[in-house]
Amino acid sequence: MASPLGSSMTSAKRQSALVVDDDPVTRIITRGLLNYFGFEVSTLNDGIEVVNMYEAGKGHFDLIITDMEMPVMNGIEATKKLRSLGVGCKIIGVSSCDDETSRHHFMEAGLDHLFYKPLNVTKLQSCLENN
Repeated sequence: MASPLGSSMTSAKRQSALVVDDDPVTRIITRGLLNYFGFEVSTLNDGIEVVNMYEAGKGHFDLIITDMEMPVMNGIEATKKLRSLGVGCKIIGVSSCDDETSRHHFMEAGLDHLFYKPLNVTKLQSCLENN
């Protein structure tokens, strides 16, 4: 069976995803979307938490979805740091910000895709199918 991210996957191993967002409602909605696609989902509240997780050697996800605007470490800085640590999984950014300069910096940080909030099935499916 082919996984949503394009690599082969047996039914015994589900793909894992991490949702990083300071808004609890957004985390719940995004978790539900990822569950729909068969992902095992973990959540964190801030960019610094995901960076600390990977620096401690405890981060092993097939997909990360991160918000751009978070209070301690935003998604731009977290994505830059993750990429500098060698994190190679797909990273999807989400934002409600309409400032093109900020969105450009977010993409340059190392995102694979960037979407305006809210994330939905159609948006998520489009980037899971297009590697």
